This record gives sequence, structure tokens and C-alpha cells, in this order.
Amino acid sequence: MAPPPPGGNPGFFEEYYGRVYRYVRTMARDPAESEDLTQEAFLRAHRERETLKDPAAMLSWLFRIATHVTLDRLRQKRSLAARESKLDPAEIDPPDLGGLSLEKDFEQREMSACIHRFLVDLPDDYRSVILLHDMHALTGPEIAEVLDVPLSRVKIRLHRARRRLKAALEAGCEFSCDSRGVLVCQPKK
Repeated sequence: MAPPPPGGNPGFFEEYYGRVYRYVRTMARDPAESEDLTQEAFLRAHRERETLKDPAAMLSWLFRIATHVTLDRLRQKRSLAARESKLDPAEIDPPDLGGLSLEKDFEQREMSACIHRFLVDLPDDYRSVILLHDMHALTGPEIAEVLDVPLSRVKIRLHRARRRLKAALEAGCEFSCDSRGVLVCQPKK
């Protein structure tokens, strides 16, 4: 059973759990481990609930805790042994599509899977910044707070992450538009 939520808000876990889990899953690349890490992040949040000074910043605060928990685990794993990512692009949780047609839903998933294959190869620092900014819509100052780094470093990492991701996509994918003008990505052969 989950501990009582910080601040006494009964909807705390339901409101934020999915977003934090998707973020952690993208970082950790393993669904089972991501579940454990997300639970650990929420347990740590419960233990450290007194450190939350502004309830309006709860999501940033949770992302910060989840980032630290996840990066700590990734560092532990690297020190034990290097291992390859076993992420199956078909298992990626797509963003909320807000009522898009089934065809557009498929195109979105296909494009997301292609991009995700390259995103997981970015260094942890770059991947966390680009995920927090582009996938979870955090601002630069919020990301700086989450990662406990200066805003200038967030901007540099985001720029470099996008540059590396673009280079990897250009090297590994062929982009074209279909008959309807929809951008389509195909792996290069």
C-alpha cells in the first residue's frame, strides 16, 4: 500500500504517477525497473515532503526526485556491468493524442518509436533535459531546479541534445512526406 501523499492531497499519486513513470521509463528503459524506480521516487517524496516549499511546484519537485533516483540506479548498474538497452519501441507509451484519428495515432506512434530509438542512445544528462523539456513541457528554470544545475547548463545541454539527436536521425532515418503531406520516417538501409 502506498504511503500517504505529501501535503495530504489524496489525488497526489493518481495525478502525477503516470507522468513520472513515463519519464522514468524513458530514462531506465526497463518497464519493471521503471515501476520500482517510480515507487522509490514517490516513497522518497513522502519521506521528504517537508522539503516541498511551494505546492505549485510539486511536479518539478517530483521530477527532481525521480531524476536523482533513476540516475543513481543507472550509475550503480554501470559500475557493476555495462549492458545494452532492451527497449522495444512497440512498448513506448505514446503521448496523449487528444482524439486524433486511428491513422494519425499510428503515424504518431511510428514516428515516436523511430525518434525514441535514437533518444535512448543520448547520454543521460542530455536525455533527461530533452525529455523534461519536450516531453513533459517543463521550462528551463524548472529543469534547472529539477536537475540542480544552472539554467545556462540546461540551455547548453538542451541545445547539444537536440543537435546530437538531429545528427543521429539524419544518419539513421530517411524522412519524406506521404501523399497527404504527413511526415514519415523510415530507417535507412
